[in-house]
Amino acid sequence: MQDYKREEYKVFELFDKKWALVTAGNIQHYNCCTVSWGSLGNIWGTAGNSRSTVTVYVHPARYTSEVLKESDIFTVSFYPETSRKALGYLGSHSGRDENKIEAVGFTPVKMGQGVTFEEAECTFLCKKLYQHQFSREDLAPEIQEYYAAKPEVYPDFKGGWQPHYVFVGEIIDVRKKQENHVE
Repeated sequence: MQDYKREEYKVFELFDKKWALVTAGNIQHYNCCTVSWGSLGNIWGTAGNSRSTVTVYVHPARYTSEVLKESDIFTVSFYPETSRKALGYLGSHSGRDENKIEAVGFTPVKMGQGVTFEEAECTFLCKKLYQHQFSREDLAPEIQEYYAAKPEVYPDFKGGWQPHYVFVGEIIDVRKKQENHVE
């Protein structure tokens, strides 16, 4: 594993500007979706040492959310700008209905017990530490209004809305394309 803690990541741009794929499952059965909400950080550890983490937010209507809830391992991968159209497709089509990876021409690659794609510039392999759906009543009023204004995007399948799940994973490995690696 590279010493990823010494790398410089534009943490406020990674998810917001570049987007990412979160992938759960194994090489025989996996699913992914595009995410633009997430963060890199630290959380509790042992003997006073914190754990490096990736946190992602996935709506429960997404098939990937179902697979994530059942998986102990997941990956979060980032791509070059040339993959933007593919990421848009992967974020707007369901793995329940089609082989969307084949549709965009990505190449699945086993990474530990997880899955990433050859086209990724950087992938974090994560061991899931926590998952939970946000509580509607604990969301700030303006966030509740945001969700309520878009029930077709964040459906509860009863005509209303429901919030995202949060998934926190400890980073256990990092894969970067060598040509993109800067010392």
